[in-house]
Amino acid sequence: MIRDSRIWNSIIIGKPVIESIDVDINSQSLRMQVNMISILPDSLHKALDGRRQITIWGKDLMLAGFPDELVTTSHFRQYEINEGRKARAKEFFKTRLLSFTVEAVKKDTYRVYFNGKNVAFHETPVQFNPLTSQFTPIPIIAKDVPVEHVCKIFYEKHPSVDFISYQYPEDPPLVIGYQKHFFGCQSGWLGELKQHWRIYCPDGEEVTCVPAQIPESQILRRGTLAFLLDEDLNGISQQILNCKPFPSNEFIKCFGAAAQANTADRALQSEKAEPKATAVFLPSMTDEGRSKGSDEGQTEPPVIVDNGEQTFINDLNHVALSNQLVYDMEDLVNFHIAIKTGSLVVLAGMSGVGKSQLVINYARALGLSGVDEAGEERKQFLFIPVRPSWNDDADLIGFYDAIHKIYRPAETGLVDLLIEAAKEDNKDKLYLICFDEMNLARVEHYFSQFLSILELVDDRYLTLYSEKLAPEVYNRHEYSPRVPIGNNVFFVGTVNIDESSFQFSDKVLDRANVINLKIFESLRAWKMKFEEKTVGKTSEEGAQLSPVPGNVFSSWCNNSVTEIGLTDLEIDFLDELNSALRKIDKDRVIGYRIIRQIGSYLKNIPSSNEGKGLLDRGKAFDLQLVQRIMTKFKGSESDLEPFLGKYPEREQAASQILKLFDKYSEVSTFSYSRDVCHKKAKELLDHGYAS
Repeated sequence: MIRDSRIWNSIIIGKPVIESIDVDINSQSLRMQVNMISILPDSLHKALDGRRQITIWGKDLMLAGFPDELVTTSHFRQYEINEGRKARAKEFFKTRLLSFTVEAVKKDTYRVYFNGKNVAFHETPVQFNPLTSQFTPIPIIAKDVPVEHVCKIFYEKHPSVDFISYQYPEDPPLVIGYQKHFFGCQSGWLGELKQHWRIYCPDGEEVTCVPAQIPESQILRRGTLAFLLDEDLNGISQQILNCKPFPSNEFIKCFGAAAQANTADRALQSEKAEPKATAVFLPSMTDEGRSKGSDEGQTEPPVIVDNGEQTFINDLNHVALSNQLVYDMEDLVNFHIAIKTGSLVVLAGMSGVGKSQLVINYARALGLSGVDEAGEERKQFLFIPVRPSWNDDADLIGFYDAIHKIYRPAETGLVDLLIEAAKEDNKDKLYLICFDEMNLARVEHYFSQFLSILELVDDRYLTLYSEKLAPEVYNRHEYSPRVPIGNNVFFVGTVNIDESSFQFSDKVLDRANVINLKIFESLRAWKMKFEEKTVGKTSEEGAQLSPVPGNVFSSWCNNSVTEIGLTDLEIDFLDELNSALRKIDKDRVIGYRIIRQIGSYLKNIPSSNEGKGLLDRGKAFDLQLVQRIMTKFKGSESDLEPFLGKYPEREQAASQILKLFDKYSEVSTFSYSRDVCHKKAKELLDHGYAS
């Protein structure tokens, strides 16, 4: 049943219906019908009610790399441009297949629109028959997964996250690919999908293995999935039925040695590889997939998987530029990591540097605002201007009217958004809430409930009124006593540091990444950068991005609870910093919560398509020191002078913390932290107090 919308995470293969390519009159967006030619989840099959076609819109095709253009001009000129766009699309797609996920959007009682999202293009295999060919997905285990772990998956019924992209709840995979081989068993794999697949061989049967003999050109690859033509898959299944068992000791012996050789080869080849910006390279299953003309001993390029995160950050930068906003790329990456890993992110600084606009454009890049392809407004982003009169959470979330026995939500719309985000059909949607001018009122007063809730990992509930009152509340079915706050909801605040605002207490700072956006040293430098980057980047209302699904965003996050994420040297630095802070105040030390969150930040630095971090680790550690720890370095001259020093110029700088920076130069250069120390030392000199 489709309520308002639904997203299926399963990847589907589709064939473009070339004659259907057209331009929508209202949105001026390309649209194309696609026939689905791979297996569908049962729930999607039932929702489609026999249909096999869905629509893919131009914005999603552009995100995948199709070179379209959106130009608004005179009616005659627009017709000419649109005809050219359609002709280009027909030529482009006549030799290609597509992979995508499906989203269903219900507009009224009778109409449900099925749209393709997260699109990728594939060259059509030579053996493909447009009238009869069908594809079936099989999971591929990447080469860098330890052989011992793969052995447990195949032989010990070991639950595995390696099949996270195989999202077909009713169909365990027929075969599994690993190291240029296919693995199966005579009756087929058994399995169950909960959070991840648990795939295993039936009792009384043994694992079998056959070498891959299918040309690479006949396989469509998407993430850790390989889509095989049904005739090829049937041939593999027949071989598996007739081959001998492949015992676990033979598996370790064979693939353990191969894995070591491949690791060494990839290390030698890593600097030579030239991956495309949006390509996905997966373990090759046959030598025919290698480049022709290569030397006999040459190995495959390194395994590089583009999970879309770098593409998203580039989209964020483009969205900002299209609105004549210039941000340092480091600020964009820093803000994105903070969103991924922090319960609350605060953008601080002087008025006019683009704090609020960064949040607005981040929501646009995630596809949370604007209108969808059917012309309806997306309501996954909420912008709340904070008022100076707020003094408790009733101003933010509402209150229980005991006289009329009704719950009255606040005008902010926050509670309604949280209720919407908690619906089962919306669990895979992201929601972003921005509190603008957050410190115009005392955060500890109106935001008190959230400060306690956001430090929890699970079971986060916002209390609207006592559960004992529920039986007598007339609108309890609309507003229950407690509203869950899922991990699909993110909170951001903007603050101005001036005489009209309140300072944050340590309780708030403990839970927040406080980011100061970079400011150009001169207006001339800003003007040059502005004109260089924004030339031709006019804002177009129609140029919107599709929503990033929650499961995709989650795949960008490393939430492992078994590792802290800090090296021994970084821990040693924080230990010594704590020792120095104890001499000032034993209650001022860095708590475990902050240590864990700094480690989480470092674990979540995004990688480029070349496998390098988009933010240098030393610089990231420096930023976290500024954003999570140094915000609490405030106090009188008598307390802070031995620790920070008191000097007007950098050349005269001398203090405990600066010596600590020099001692741990291998961790970071601490350039941002040194700037903060200089600022606070000058405040001690001028005012006798650092804030």
